[in-house]
Amino acid sequence: MRKLLAVAGLVVAAGAAGFFLATWGSDKAVSLGAPPKQTPSTQAVGATATLPSGRALEVYFAQRGRLVEALRTHTATRRIATAALRELLAGPTHAERAQGIGSEIPSTTRLVSPLSIANGVAKVDLTSDYESGAGSRSLQLRLAQVVYTLTQFPTVNSVRFEIDGSPVNVFSSSGIVLDHPVGRSAYKSLAPLNKPLAGKWRTLAPAPIGPLAGHSSAWTGRELLVLGRAGGPLLFAAYNPVSNTWRRLAPPANAPRGPFHTVWAGGQLLAWGPLAFAYRPGGSWLRLPRPPIGEPVVAVWTGRELVGWNRSGGAAYRPATNRWRRLAPAPFLGSAAWTGRELIMQSGDRATAFVPGRGWRLLASLPDPRERPTLVWDGHELLVIGGKKAPRVGFAYDPSTNQWRRLAAMDSGRARSAVVWTGRKLLLWGGETGRPGGFVTPPHGLAYDPSADRWSPLPQAPLQGRIHPLAAWTGRAMVVWGGDPGFTDGALFLPAG
Repeated sequence: MRKLLAVAGLVVAAGAAGFFLATWGSDKAVSLGAPPKQTPSTQAVGATATLPSGRALEVYFAQRGRLVEALRTHTATRRIATAALRELLAGPTHAERAQGIGSEIPSTTRLVSPLSIANGVAKVDLTSDYESGAGSRSLQLRLAQVVYTLTQFPTVNSVRFEIDGSPVNVFSSSGIVLDHPVGRSAYKSLAPLNKPLAGKWRTLAPAPIGPLAGHSSAWTGRELLVLGRAGGPLLFAAYNPVSNTWRRLAPPANAPRGPFHTVWAGGQLLAWGPLAFAYRPGGSWLRLPRPPIGEPVVAVWTGRELVGWNRSGGAAYRPATNRWRRLAPAPFLGSAAWTGRELIMQSGDRATAFVPGRGWRLLASLPDPRERPTLVWDGHELLVIGGKKAPRVGFAYDPSTNQWRRLAAMDSGRARSAVVWTGRKLLLWGGETGRPGGFVTPPHGLAYDPSADRWSPLPQAPLQGRIHPLAAWTGRAMVVWGGDPGFTDGALFLPAG
């Protein structure tokens, strides 16, 4: 079903000097640096967007003697684990087989009855074809394929096998004893080479607000502030990850519906939409002087000023003087990121930079066009990740050489996802992958290590996939919440070490 709705994207900006985020259209862009003691966060813009046509799940096949992950689309179902197992038994696609991906499970294997899951154990009943003609190595891979496919779900920790309705104690064809449930640890030697980033997820307490459209957020150093609307007036709430608690707050009085760009500006939240407001935690909202331009499509905090642009020009607000001033119009509008010294804007294959007090200058063109990607400043380079049509390959820009380079390909391209920068790695969760006309929401996030130019998956989150979730880096963990269509749950990911 194709459905239009207001959506918003968020990414976190961080940095001791203040590295902040900007958004454009239905996607976002982010400027990030090393995580500070108080991390400024970002804003998102309401827009119309088409939802993905389906959701995705993982199935595990075999390639060169090890497991390899593949994604499959599925329709809404309560028996998602059974659906995943049926996709596994269906085997690789023609395109996957052309890449050398196969399955050790005989194609004649069938599921005798739907899975049952109790106390973290999935009971799998397969026909006897499953164990026929298998040597020890082949059977180990067959078992690992099923175990990895089913344990992607938070409700499954291990698997107990049955053959034709009878529990298996020994697989007669190879003599493998399997009289107990087994989990992924039993097949470490067969795990995909691209191992998940070490870390743990935990679910957030229920929020006191419903699904939000045109939502934005900012990280204060202690709390995640969330501002948005639910069909009517604005709603405002704060989440504290230490206590895992929410509190509902009063939104700005007599404010227009928005959407608003929000940034954390050294002790106060600045919200810029049709009008502008400031909020100090523990205090109340203050209406700021009217901006000289209307609602921005790009806005960032520079450490001294809130700057933004739309098609009519640019403007800057300085809290120290409580005054606005006009800025030179941008050469074009697009995704943007603040590096700590300048704002870099990108659209298609064009890139430009704005230095406060100096104006705009053109940069080297991108190797390939990108529309509405996420931009992330990692302290050395500008990373261009994902975007429209969910490309797998991104780029990095080095301001010192005015040159671009290609990044390693993701295992699944992303669009409309949330991104945070930890100081060492980029963490990405949510969004959609696939091709136009066949987008799906993937079941896991990704991590990128710029020093190694390597992507790795995140552990499976206890959340359904979605587009445009809000996210923040707390200095220790990534918090994700909400997203479209209509999600109000969230989770926190704490990387190991």
